[in-house]
Amino acid sequence: MTVTGWPRGTLCMGWFSLACLTAGCGYGVDGSTPASADALMAPLIAQQPASQSIPMGLSATYSVNAIGTLPQYQWIKNGVAIVGATSSTYVTPATSFADGGARFSVIVSNAVGRVASNAATLAVTARAPAAGDLRFQQVDAASTVDGYGASGAVAAATLASLGAQSFTQSLGTPFYTGVSGDCGAGAGAATCTWTYAVTPLSDSLSGLGLAAGYGSDAYANLQYDLADVNWPNVGNAASPATANSVVTSLDLEPASQVFAVSWIQAPASSSTFDRAQHRVALADLETAALREGAAGRVITAVAADGGSITYLSYGWSADATTIYETQVSSAAADAAAAAAAALAARGYLITAIGPADAGGDVVLVGTRVQGDTMARPFVTAQSAADVASMRSNGYATVGVIVAGGADTYLGER
Repeated sequence: MTVTGWPRGTLCMGWFSLACLTAGCGYGVDGSTPASADALMAPLIAQQPASQSIPMGLSATYSVNAIGTLPQYQWIKNGVAIVGATSSTYVTPATSFADGGARFSVIVSNAVGRVASNAATLAVTARAPAAGDLRFQQVDAASTVDGYGASGAVAAATLASLGAQSFTQSLGTPFYTGVSGDCGAGAGAATCTWTYAVTPLSDSLSGLGLAAGYGSDAYANLQYDLADVNWPNVGNAASPATANSVVTSLDLEPASQVFAVSWIQAPASSSTFDRAQHRVALADLETAALREGAAGRVITAVAADGGSITYLSYGWSADATTIYETQVSSAAADAAAAAAAALAARGYLITAIGPADAGGDVVLVGTRVQGDTMARPFVTAQSAADVASMRSNGYATVGVIVAGGADTYLGER
């Protein structure tokens, strides 16, 4: 068929007619490559790379959205082309403190033009715990750092005495702390309750295999249960006694003859965690924590136990050489959030939080790699909207304080 006024040998029908009129119909009937450069579209950047703030040790991801015919990419760091960085997305190697302030841009080009993006910066924040280290409340972990994978809403729950609950594909908070009378004065074990919250992880994080567990039993059984891999035998959260689990909070109620414990579990692997349990006076906890850190161990749970403090510490077979510095802070419940913020400002991760006494005071243990004094990002949240924002911005929940009738989430990254 010949169409008067159009070049011979071309076919222009339907939606393609306007393109033929504007570009001279430079495509052959077989859909071949344009016959001339007139049919090519020079590259344009529709979305610029965004600046990133990344914990030291993690990777930053930069991306550009470009339009144009057959665009090609070359990423630039501080004015120098990055070898092999030739796609629309660039993932940096693990960041170091020396990378702070680096500028990344990309040149997009094709046969008829090229365009350079704006420069995006890299801010490097305090060191991220090593991948797989369960001792740090999932701060800067794959489960939290990208906003929990756009997971579901936080769901509050309550554990009753002598009960147990488990949640697969989920992260759970430590027990809420700061409330006196969880068991009631002189009450029996049947009246004790502990509050916590659970966030389901998105399907995109299913490969992590994380689970949260909560259990309570008779106070006299504490030592047996923490050594028994068959306790509490609930769901897929297995037991706090397994080598792939770490206890995240502990509450001891000797007057009511019960205890409660929470833990996080990952799939079994060649790296294992070993637990130790100690009892010291509150005044001696700081010295004990320093000793644990010098030995590469991290305190993950603390609880008032009569007039003393019982704490649990863990070593990790995947990293037996790192030396930690620690600091202990004790405060009334209504001042605990400020105490946590002060620890974060000095570079400490809150690794343990629990009751300091029967009156509702709170004890916090901060842990940092030796010499890591860079301030850690820290936020507090109370409303559901603020908690959701905290999580979407990659903050892990390191504790929940109850004071003045409000629940205050402590977020750190």
